[in-house]
Amino acid sequence: MSGIWPAETQCVAMLTFDVDGVSSWLWRDANFAKFPSLMSMAEYGPSVAAPRILDLLDKYGIKASFYVPGYVAETHVELVEDIANRGHEVGHHGYMHEPPGYLDPEQETEILEKGIDILKGITGQAPTGYRSPSWELSEVSVDLLASHGFTYDSSLLGDDAPFVIL
Repeated sequence: MSGIWPAETQCVAMLTFDVDGVSSWLWRDANFAKFPSLMSMAEYGPSVAAPRILDLLDKYGIKASFYVPGYVAETHVELVEDIANRGHEVGHHGYMHEPPGYLDPEQETEILEKGIDILKGITGQAPTGYRSPSWELSEVSVDLLASHGFTYDSSLLGDDAPFVIL
């Protein structure tokens, strides 16, 4: 075994994509919805880039993880279905891209559960992977994730090995 990886594996690469769409902008300021150029730019990810990325991943037989805010999942149901149907992971990424570090524990719980329900309703499975919007966890995030059945979080950036939630 080489480090934490099995056998002689020396390098592991993961392809992951955040499908934020307009959610991060609207969370910052709902008035951004009045800016068509900004909304168009933000919509490029889920409407144009993600389908192209899915086709490219298919071409090379690569599986990836896509972290999708609940709002984006609600407004792009077919995309989320396509991601899951092609065998990729659909991970939780908030509802409206709200960084948990800015929320009180009740708000964080509500958003976590709302996102779980939305993603499970579309894919048929509750998400097991989580990436915090803006990578900003709160002091209760890891406990909340563990209590809601998540097996990992990809928000922490202090190592090149995964942080496993037990």
